[in-house]
Amino acid sequence: MMEKDTKDDLEHMFKTYYSAHREGKLSEAEKGYRDILKKRPDWGRALSALGNLFLDQDLPEKAKPLFEKAANLNPPDLSACYSLGRLKQLENDHHGAIAIYKVMLDQQPKIGHVWNNLGVAYQETGKHDDAFASFRAAVTFAPDMAEAWNNLGVAQDERNLTENALKSYAKAIEIQPDYASPHLNLGILLQKAKQFEDAEKHYTKVLNIHPDHNVATFMLQSMGRGETPDAAPVEHIRTIFDQCAENFETILVETLGYKTPELLFNLVRPYLTEQMTMLDLGCGTGLGAQHYRPFAKSLTGVDVSSKMLEKASEKKLYNRLEVFDILQDWVFPVQFDLIYSSDVFVYFGNLDTIITSASSFLVSGGKLAFSVEHLKDHPADYQLYPSGRFAHSQHYIQQCLDRHGFTITDISKADIRNQSGHPVKGLLIVAMKK
Repeated sequence: MMEKDTKDDLEHMFKTYYSAHREGKLSEAEKGYRDILKKRPDWGRALSALGNLFLDQDLPEKAKPLFEKAANLNPPDLSACYSLGRLKQLENDHHGAIAIYKVMLDQQPKIGHVWNNLGVAYQETGKHDDAFASFRAAVTFAPDMAEAWNNLGVAQDERNLTENALKSYAKAIEIQPDYASPHLNLGILLQKAKQFEDAEKHYTKVLNIHPDHNVATFMLQSMGRGETPDAAPVEHIRTIFDQCAENFETILVETLGYKTPELLFNLVRPYLTEQMTMLDLGCGTGLGAQHYRPFAKSLTGVDVSSKMLEKASEKKLYNRLEVFDILQDWVFPVQFDLIYSSDVFVYFGNLDTIITSASSFLVSGGKLAFSVEHLKDHPADYQLYPSGRFAHSQHYIQQCLDRHGFTITDISKADIRNQSGHPVKGLLIVAMKK
């Protein structure tokens, strides 16, 4: 009888201090939780509550051990498991998060938000089939969870299940009309289908929710709404390539007939000698590296997408790989004999910043080789297309290189890939630093 009374007393204490916690009386709540845990150190609910109190104070390093202790109880405290899984995801320990979410779902297999988080973790580890299945489970068990419908839409979009993705994004918006992400995703999908007016409505909605949303602004600009920007937002480029990294080479080479790396290499080949120091600018998965590696003393690859770099590292062709924003200040320990870049400049209109940086990190006589989409029969220096890519005039390329101390040594017209069943006309350029 005494033990029951003690438990009742602790329950009453917990409710009192939990109320204090919710009212923002954090010092009082922390002291109370600690007093409870002195009397009952393995009480999962109190451990989890104290951990959440530390999270409320942005102290994850104090919260994590408490969640771990509660998650390792038998049975585990599911609230602590969930918090620990989220912490691990924030730390990019997605494999650790997957293990924890699986433990939770073994205990309670119908928790929709856990299926959703599991799907996100699977996406981050490249297990797209498992992610797809998890998101489908998430919307089954949490049909009113807008985030799960949006994530399912992204997974369907990646599989070219366009009609399904449209419905999933629409469902997310129906549940949560002011949820910007599915509006943006739906807009991009509609724009690909050339339904520009409908796409514009969703981008406008995003900007009503977040007036400074760079990607929505850029997508509107790509349809001719507003001034032409200097470049695509870096977060837009990163998202595109993070999402497609797993199937990037299959999509580009087999579906789109992508051959720019090989074509550019063929143009550069006469200038190559052994033991060159090279920079692969926007290296992606390293499609071009196999051609250049035999001539490289050192080969550095940089890209804005960490997911692409993970794929590039598997080829074991690079001496160094790093995440890199091309428009930020360049910092490298060496100058290069060759900087080459395939299908990267298409995400930038104004090329002055890039050409200036390249010039600073090339030796005298060093070569810069790159590709652009060719803007013909148009008075502008460059133009942004609804594809979200820029095309440049040959005259602009010539002027830009001249301004920054380069001489064009080779220029060639080529079909650089297919888009909507039609070849995309491009220019391949090799320029020498004077």
